[in-house]
Amino acid sequence: MLELRLGTWEQFKLNTYSNYQEWGNSINIEHYWERERVSKDHVTGHRPWILVDSEQPDEILASCETYTQESPYCFKGTNEIKFGLSESVASVFVEPKHRNKGYATKLMKLLYDRFKNEDKRIFCDLYSDINPIVYEKCGWIQNPPTTLKINLKDELIVSKFLNSINNNKADEVSVSKEFEINENNSKPITEGNIEIILKKGIEHTKRVLLEIANQNETINNSSIEYVFSKQFTKSEFYWEISQAKLYSTAIEGFEAPTVFGHCILNKEIARGGCDDDDLTDFNDVKSFIVWTFDYREKCLKILKLFADSELDFKFLLKKSYDQALKSNFQSIFAWWPKSSSDKFKKEYIDSINQEIIIRNGSIPMVTSWINLNGNTNNNNNHSTDNDNNINKGIWINVEKFGWV
Repeated sequence: MLELRLGTWEQFKLNTYSNYQEWGNSINIEHYWERERVSKDHVTGHRPWILVDSEQPDEILASCETYTQESPYCFKGTNEIKFGLSESVASVFVEPKHRNKGYATKLMKLLYDRFKNEDKRIFCDLYSDINPIVYEKCGWIQNPPTTLKINLKDELIVSKFLNSINNNKADEVSVSKEFEINENNSKPITEGNIEIILKKGIEHTKRVLLEIANQNETINNSSIEYVFSKQFTKSEFYWEISQAKLYSTAIEGFEAPTVFGHCILNKEIARGGCDDDDLTDFNDVKSFIVWTFDYREKCLKILKLFADSELDFKFLLKKSYDQALKSNFQSIFAWWPKSSSDKFKKEYIDSINQEIIIRNGSIPMVTSWINLNGNTNNNNNHSTDNDNNINKGIWINVEKFGWV
C-alpha cells in the first residue's frame, strides 16, 4: 500500500542530492545542497514529504517539500480580512527508475487530501515546470503565466523602453514639477529597511483584497465567493536573496549583492530627508520595487512592484534597468498577475511600449477550499457542502516572491 509520510532531514538531504541533475545546473552538487540548506533557515513551516510502499518503507518512490504561511482572504461582499494557513508545494521528484508508474500523481493526491483536511488550511499553490495536466488531475487549477519581459539584448526593445521612460504625459509633467523624483526623495532598498517596505506591501495587498471582494464585476456576476493571497514577508525575501548571494559568489566570483530594489518616499518625509534609521513607518513609502539576482539566467527578477502612479512606475523600472546593466544581465522579468492590479496597472505597461508574454514553465497552479461559513477548521471537509466550496476563489499576488 502506498503511503504519504513526513520525511526526516536526512531523507530530505538524500532527495536533494538525488534531484541535483534536475535542478542543479550551473553549480556543483555541494553548492546545490548548500543552497537548499541555507534557504531553509529563512522559510516557515518547511516539511519534506515522501511516498513509500508500506511493505518496503525504506525505498523512497517520490518526494516533495512544502512550506506553510499565514495568508489573508476575504469573502465576497465583506470588509473583513481573515487569515488561514496556505501551503506551497515544491521539488516534486520521482527517481528515474520509478517513473511512469503514477507515483507523482499518487503523491499529489495524498498531499491534496491531507492539506484539505488539516486545520486552518485555506489553499495550496505550486508552480509547474511540467505539463500542468498532471496537477490538474490532482485538484489544482491553472493561472496564466503572464510576464513582463524586457530583453536587454534587443536594441529596438531597449530603445523603445528608454524613450517611453523619458516621454511623460502632460498630467505627469505637472505632477513631476510639483514633486520631482530624485535621489533625495527616493532610496535603495537594503536589508536595513526591507521590513518597512514589506509592511507597505502587505497593507496594500489587504486593500486590494477588499477592493476586489467588493468592486470586481467578475466576482459579482460569477460563482466566485472569496479572494485570497500570499504575503511577501521576510521569509520569502530572505529565501530569494540567500540564493542570490550564493550564486553571486559560487558562479560569478562577485561580492554578494547589497541593494535589492528602490523606493519612493512620500512628500512629507522626503522634504525633510531620510536615512535608513529614520524610515520607521510604512506610510512614509509611496512606491517601491524589490528585485533579486538570477545569475544562472543572467536576469534581474522583480519580486514585488507597487507603483502609486505611472511616473513612479517608470522611475522604478528605470532603476531596475540600471541595476541589470550594472550586473551585466540580459533581461528583466516581472510576473504579472492578470487577476488584479496589485503589481501595476495594464496601462502602465502600455506606456513603456512593452508586451506581456506567456512564459515557459513556472505555471501558477492553486487549489482552495475556504469554508463559506468563515470557519477554517477543515475537519469536516469531506461533507458535500464543504466540497462545493473548492476552487471558488480568486488568487492575487501570483508573483515571483511566492515561488519556492
